[in-house]
Amino acid sequence: MPIDYVIPFVDCSDGNWLVEYKKYVSAKIDWSNNATRFRDWETLRYQLRSIERYMPWIRDIYIVMSVSESQIPKWLNTQHERVHIVWDWEIVPQEYLPIFNSNVIDLYIPHIEGLSEHYLYACDDYIVMRSLKPEDFFTENGIKLKMGKYKLMDWTYTRTIINSNLLICPQHVTKIDTYFLALYCDHAIVPHLKSENLKVMEMYHQEIEESLSRFRESKNLTWLIYPLSLMKNGLLQKGNIKTRFSALRDENSIRALDFAGCDVIALNDEYRDNFLVGKSHLIGRLEEVLPCKSEFEKQR
Repeated sequence: MPIDYVIPFVDCSDGNWLVEYKKYVSAKIDWSNNATRFRDWETLRYQLRSIERYMPWIRDIYIVMSVSESQIPKWLNTQHERVHIVWDWEIVPQEYLPIFNSNVIDLYIPHIEGLSEHYLYACDDYIVMRSLKPEDFFTENGIKLKMGKYKLMDWTYTRTIINSNLLICPQHVTKIDTYFLALYCDHAIVPHLKSENLKVMEMYHQEIEESLSRFRESKNLTWLIYPLSLMKNGLLQKGNIKTRFSALRDENSIRALDFAGCDVIALNDEYRDNFLVGKSHLIGRLEEVLPCKSEFEKQR
């Protein structure tokens, strides 16, 4: 069973990207379009090291980028036969380019040319900490994923989760006072079946198109529609991978990072101090647990 791994990546310090961002961003900058949401902590390098070490059965790695080749990290070995750079313009409708909305990019990942039927998707700040196997993610004809009911306030990010539930399985959405109960798989490496996702794209073509926007908006749908559809069709079993969510809030939170006792650690950017100092500290901590270069890095 060939299994690929898909990773979205963006670096807001890239001058070419910033020019395009400033051209399209509205005068009012909020959480959904603030450039700091696109900061590169260099976690991609360590994510690839962790894949090589703990998931050697991964076939190809697809890294989805935007705007220009100046986004490609200088350390990345793009000549490696298993590394594929995918540009958003290859998969996303042209009228939304350049795109600064991961919700839209995620929806069109099944259009990646050459992508295997079975693939995993994770943001670039998910680091694998233990050996994992294909059967941790896939069954004979479906996927394994820890899905649960979450209490969600109604704001931009959570509204997109609610929208996805309402489209695929509205019977699982409950409104209670100022919040919703809805299904979600919070901070997980998500397994996908490409053929099933393409069916969802075709079935809900109009709803998906109406949800699109260049920047995140509360009308968006998310990749969640795909595992929800698999659940609806009896193709989803409960997974048992343990993911630890760790917020990078300040230097103390980076010093306190605990890499033990979990399968995957998700490093969420909530940093308010000096970013470059914090990034240096984080790289130091990641070097402690993943010090060896991977074959996906340039060796010089």
